[in-house]
Amino acid sequence: MSQTNSYVEVEDEKVFVGANGSLEIFASIVKISDIKGLDKLQSLKSLVIVECDLSSMCGLEGLTNLKELHIIGSEKLRKIEGLESLLNLEVLDLCGNRIERITNLENLTNLKTLIFSENPLRKIEGLDTLEKLEKLVFYECFLSEIEGLDNLKNLKGLYLTDNCVNKISGLDSLLNLETLVLLNNKIERIEGLENLRELKTLILDCNKIEKIERLDNLVNLKVLGLHNNPLKGLERIKKSYMGDYIALEVISPYLRKLIKLEEFNGTRFPDSEIYPI
Repeated sequence: MSQTNSYVEVEDEKVFVGANGSLEIFASIVKISDIKGLDKLQSLKSLVIVECDLSSMCGLEGLTNLKELHIIGSEKLRKIEGLESLLNLEVLDLCGNRIERITNLENLTNLKTLIFSENPLRKIEGLDTLEKLEKLVFYECFLSEIEGLDNLKNLKGLYLTDNCVNKISGLDSLLNLETLVLLNNKIERIEGLENLRELKTLILDCNKIEKIERLDNLVNLKVLGLHNNPLKGLERIKKSYMGDYIALEVISPYLRKLIKLEEFNGTRFPDSEIYPI
């Protein structure tokens, strides 16, 4: 099926509008400061606004068919507003703005992916009604605590790289979580993971962890990352590399019950040594 492309005028700028193979209409805008003209695009399914100079999200209210919205990189955008009518929205990416609080998302109950990276949030809040969320990304948001996630029963991926979290907590209700990334925080102990039996990937690189512990319940874990932690008692592991593999008999005292583990600190185990009898 051929693509149909055109342009519309928004703030005296031409906006690229196209249709992909499934006729889902999308638009891409670069370096714009006002989006009021977008009410012309009522069939829009995907909207990307990058390197913008926006101070407000107002002007999107009529885009009720929108499924994906990306507003990225505005130093002036500090507040979430004007999205209340976007009830079909499934992906919301607000990366690289100056948003300080998560507010006014209560109506967006069909959201599946929410990205807030590089915003000075300092607190996770305002997500209680977003029960369909599957992926939540908070890279570099100055967060010191994992909180406000109790209602997100369907969450599968939680990404908290480059924050100030010092304790793993607030995850007890996330029974479907498969990926947890806490790279480059201030975590000192492995804890608070006991209920996460569906977890497949756990990344704890670049923290302050000294001991591998409390992982016994993670029976589905396949990938574990603990690079650049002051781990104690692993001297023998460092001397036991065999090409691309690690001798599992050295690691087994620490990870004995993780029978599905395939990768530790970026190194894969040979099948013959993963599950010793």
